[in-house]
Amino acid sequence: MTHLLIESDANPRVKRWKRLAADARFLRREGALLIEGIHLAEVVLEHPDVKVSAVILSAGRSTNEAAGLADKLASAKGAKVYVLSDRLYDGISPVENGVGIMCEVAIPQAPADEAWTHQDALYLDGVQDSGNAGTLIRSAAAAGVRVVITSPGAACLWTPKVLRAGMGAHFSVMIIEGCPVRQLRERYAGRLLAADARGGENLFLAPDYTAQGPVCWMMGAEGPGLSDEALAATDERYWIPIAEGVESLNVAAAAAVCLFDSSRRRLLRGVEP
Repeated sequence: MTHLLIESDANPRVKRWKRLAADARFLRREGALLIEGIHLAEVVLEHPDVKVSAVILSAGRSTNEAAGLADKLASAKGAKVYVLSDRLYDGISPVENGVGIMCEVAIPQAPADEAWTHQDALYLDGVQDSGNAGTLIRSAAAAGVRVVITSPGAACLWTPKVLRAGMGAHFSVMIIEGCPVRQLRERYAGRLLAADARGGENLFLAPDYTAQGPVCWMMGAEGPGLSDEALAATDERYWIPIAEGVESLNVAAAAAVCLFDSSRRRLLRGVEP
């Protein structure tokens, strides 16, 4: 397998990769992203619909495993393999002391409405923390929820930090970014459920809210929680009972509780999530 050597900072590909690693607006405009590490590279290799245009190796740091994986990606995806000096690689990589493999991957296109509006979903209302956003995607995928939607003010879900926190779950869900609450209300065929510590029903004691069809759990940002607009759009509100003396749950933990509660209720009725 031919590996193309790049040694100059002035190389246009190096300049492009630096911007993809650091600039969310550029990333969205180009419709491409960088992933780093063995695990994420293996994930995209396992998904035949994920397009990979380039595999990037570090000249002095790439392991034999990374080099072998690069060749597999090149063969399966038709991608070119580039070898960068350690200095150039480190100037691009979002991870310190990585294993020496990155990939440029096309951002999957947002699905048509008919593909997601009748499925269970998770809506992130203004969630901006990258670690939380990635963990929320990972929790949704683990609970069998295959649709993740964000409000206009939420974090970009394709940045390196969110991707690392998601651990590959991005490629197991459909992602719709920048969807205002009013559009979600108009487009979504199921019911909107609010996780809200300020009121509503006890989640664990409430009747089965999954029996009427698909549901979309709406989660707000740390601190402010759901916006007034999001709360006004919901069909029902629920709060999670927590031990006395504990103020609240992290939004990612709260979402996991709600998503797996939905899964549990469906399994009790013999319905696969």
